[in-house]
Amino acid sequence: MLKILLALLPLFSIFFMIFVLKKSSIFTGITACIITTVIAISPVFNTNIKIIPEPITKSFLTTSVIVYILFFGILLFQLMEKAGAIDGIASSITTATNDKIYQVLILALGLSPLIESVSGFGLAVIVIAPILIALGFSPIQSSVIALISLCIIPWGTLSLGTIIGATLGDIPLQELGMGSALMSIPIYIYIAVLVAYIGAGKEALKESIIPVLFIGFLLGFSVWVCNRFASVELAGIFGSLTVIVAIFLLIKLKSNTSTHESQISFIKNVSPYLLLILLLFTSRIIHHIKDFLSGILNISIEKYNFHLAPLYSPGFFLMLVCIFTLFFFRLNRSAIIDSIKLTLNKCYPVILTTFLYIVVSEIMSEAKMIEILSSTASQSFGQFFVFIAPLIGATGGFLTGSNTASNTMFIRLQTETAIQIGLSPILIACTQNVSSSFMTMVNPSRVALSCSVCKISTLENEIQNKLAFVGIGTITIIFIELIIMYTLL
Repeated sequence: MLKILLALLPLFSIFFMIFVLKKSSIFTGITACIITTVIAISPVFNTNIKIIPEPITKSFLTTSVIVYILFFGILLFQLMEKAGAIDGIASSITTATNDKIYQVLILALGLSPLIESVSGFGLAVIVIAPILIALGFSPIQSSVIALISLCIIPWGTLSLGTIIGATLGDIPLQELGMGSALMSIPIYIYIAVLVAYIGAGKEALKESIIPVLFIGFLLGFSVWVCNRFASVELAGIFGSLTVIVAIFLLIKLKSNTSTHESQISFIKNVSPYLLLILLLFTSRIIHHIKDFLSGILNISIEKYNFHLAPLYSPGFFLMLVCIFTLFFFRLNRSAIIDSIKLTLNKCYPVILTTFLYIVVSEIMSEAKMIEILSSTASQSFGQFFVFIAPLIGATGGFLTGSNTASNTMFIRLQTETAIQIGLSPILIACTQNVSSSFMTMVNPSRVALSCSVCKISTLENEIQNKLAFVGIGTITIIFIELIIMYTLL
C-alpha cells in the first residue's frame, strides 16, 4: 500500500501545485522532479542514484525532437504575422460572406485549426478572437468560440503531441493518428453545431443545419484520410484547408457571386502552408525521397532508444518554409530579428515544462512506479479501465494545457495498464490522446489568454464555467464511443 501511495505522490503533487497552490507549470515541474527523485532513491523503491542521469539524458533527447519542430513552427507563424499574411488570410475569409454561420465555421473550423496545426501553443486564440469581435460578435461569444476552435490539438504543431505519445507509448504513429481521427469525427460535428449555435443562435442553426453538420464531418473525415493515406504530421493542415476551400465553395453556391479576389488573396497569403503541405506530402508518399531523406545524417543512440532523421523530421521542412517566407514576403532584418525573439519567448516555457514532465515520467518508469500503478489499476478496474482512461487523459489536458505534456505524463501508464488487462493498447492510447487534446481548451491559462485578448478578464470564471460544459460534452461523446466499441468487442 505504501508503494502505491508513494508512486501516486508525484502525480498528486502536480495536481496540488497547479490547482491548489496556483504555481506555474515550470515551478511545478521542477518540484515534481525533485519529489519523484527522492521517492525513487528512497528505501521503498531503492533505485540506485547513479542511474538517475539516464532518464534525464533520455528526457533531454526526447525534448530535442520537440524543440526542432516547435521552434520552426512558431517562427513560421511569427514571420507570416510580420509579413501581414495572417491578417491577409483573415481578411480574405471574413470579407467573403456576411453570413454569421459561415463566418464562425470558417474561423473556428478553418483558420484556427490551420494556425494551430503549424504553430500550436494556443496562438490561434490571439488571431481568431479579435476578428470575431471586429465582425460584431460579443466579447463573451468571441472568447468562447476562440477557445473551442482549438480543436485540432491532436495534430497541432505538426502532430507533436501525437508523435510523442506514439513514441512513449510504443504505439505505431499511423495507427494512433487514424484511431484518434476516427474518435474525433463525432466531436468535430458537435463542435461545429456548438460554435454555430453560440455565434448565430438557434434559428440560424436550424436553417443551416445541413452545411454545419457537413463541415464538422468534413474536418474529421479529411483529417482521417490524411492520416490514412499521406502523413499524420500533415493531417491538421490538410483538414483545415479542406474545410476552408469547402466553405468558400458553399458561400459561392449560396450567394451565386464570385469570390475570385478573396480566393487569390487567400492563396497568396497561405502559400507557405501550401508549400509545407507539398514538401511533407512528397517526402511521405514518394518512397525514393523518403528513403533518401530518412537515410542521411541519422542520429541514433541505442542505449536510450533514440532515433532522429533530421532531414526527414517535420522540423526540417518547417525550416525550409521559414526561409521561403523570408524571401517571398521580402521581410527585412528587423522583422526577422523580432520574429526570432518572439519565437524564443514563446518556446522556452513550453520546452522547459515538457522536459520536466518527461523527466518525471522517465524516473517513474525507471523506479517501476508506473509498473506498480498500472498493475494496481488493472487489478482494481479490470476491463472497466477503458472507462477510466478518458478521465485520466482529460485530467492531464486540463491541468497542463498541452497534449504533449499530458501524453508525456500518462500515455505510458495507460498503455501498460491496457496490456496487463488484455485491452487494446492502441484503443487506450487513442482515448488518452483525444480526451487529453480536447480538454486543453478548458485549461485555465488558455481561458485567461482568451479573456485577456477579448478584454473581459473580470468574466474569467464565467468563461471557465462555459468551457467546462463544453469539455463535459466532449468527454461524454468519448464515453459513448467507448461504450459502443466495448459492447461490440
